[in-house]
Amino acid sequence: MEPARHTLAAPSDPGLLDRLAAELAAQGDPPIAMHRSTLLTFECPTGEFMLRARVADALARTCDHDRWQRLFAPID
Repeated sequence: MEPARHTLAAPSDPGLLDRLAAELAAQGDPPIAMHRSTLLTFECPTGEFMLRARVADALARTCDHDRWQRLFAPID
């Protein structure tokens, strides 16, 4: 299976992104790789829907309530 990709515009907040990386790592297999630049790109050898759902769950756990929806904007 080709890795699914999901890209978000993200705030420049190293602490928030570190917490997000830890939350993704805690989710287990298959692992989600997160690449930082001006955008965040997530890759995982799973279906696109599952990748997006796991990223959304990690964002919801990382940010207060629905704040993640105001901070992170989908690019794809």
